[in-house]
Amino acid sequence: MQTRNGLFWGIALVTLGVLFLGRNLNWFDLNWSYIRDLWPLLLILAGVNLILVRRGNQAAVGTTVLLALALPIALFSFVDRRHNHDRFEYNFRDNFRNDFDDNNDNTDNKDSDDNDDQSDNDSDNNANSRNSVETRSDTFVEALSDNTREATLNLSGGAARFVVGEPAAAADLIKADTKMTVGSYSMSVERNETTGTPVIELKPNEGNVKLENGNLDNRVDVRLNEKPVWTVKVEMGAGQGDIDLSRYDVKKLDVKVGAADIDLKLGNRAVQSDVNISSGVASLTIRVPKDVGCRIEKDGALNLSQMDDLTKINDDLYESAGYATAAKKITIKYEGGMSKLKIVRY
Repeated sequence: MQTRNGLFWGIALVTLGVLFLGRNLNWFDLNWSYIRDLWPLLLILAGVNLILVRRGNQAAVGTTVLLALALPIALFSFVDRRHNHDRFEYNFRDNFRNDFDDNNDNTDNKDSDDNDDQSDNDSDNNANSRNSVETRSDTFVEALSDNTREATLNLSGGAARFVVGEPAAAADLIKADTKMTVGSYSMSVERNETTGTPVIELKPNEGNVKLENGNLDNRVDVRLNEKPVWTVKVEMGAGQGDIDLSRYDVKKLDVKVGAADIDLKLGNRAVQSDVNISSGVASLTIRVPKDVGCRIEKDGALNLSQMDDLTKINDDLYESAGYATAAKKITIKYEGGMSKLKIVRY
């Protein structure tokens, strides 16, 4: 396993270095947005690699090499800002101005200066037009019914920052504020006719939101009511998640992420809380109260892990001291590809 990890990191670092060098030297003329759209293939490749490693199949070396090549390319596609395109546009404007000056040597200098100033103003206006992005803001609110004892939230999206933390007002079951530079969100609520249990769906109207030139300007803020027992499902592609559920009674949490940075804080209100996390290329920090028994079951061939004060039972299982007799428990099942997992006890 150590040899395979060394092979992975060696190839990955070399590939990433070549990509950045190639961008600086104008080796590439690609539309990286097409490559960004293919990031789910990393999940497939990581899954195949995981299966082969677990079975001890020699083909795992080949999938490790492919993963080491694919991961840097995927990451690079999110940070590339198409320098070649910007440089070409700048040179084109300068050359156009020089040709204009050469063809008008006999004109009045003042008129020529005025024309140059006007050309600069037009260019600046065009640049400002390209750089200005309209932001759409929406607010969604659902009232809390008297008979609501449990509720489910399904939150999904592409490239955005998801923030869950501060509780909603006493009269609100949920309040969500979205600010989007690309696309828009919608919210729907369906209630069980017998129990009145609501299922809230908060998702983009036009599929996954994409990163534009590496900028992440989309944000979704969610506030939940503290009274119901919650089931929360979060599904996101590339983005950032600041998910603080410490004030809520969460009996079940499912998190599925692609290339994301997630900071998840859990609380101690539930007697038993089950957490399932599946990730591709991600960095995850999970904060667990010290007064709650914690059990981590992880499955991933290429994970860098920090388990804080948990005791290692075997390679894939960690438990806090006194977990078996703890009054309240949190069980976390984690499956990931090339991810960094960190458990913090607070």
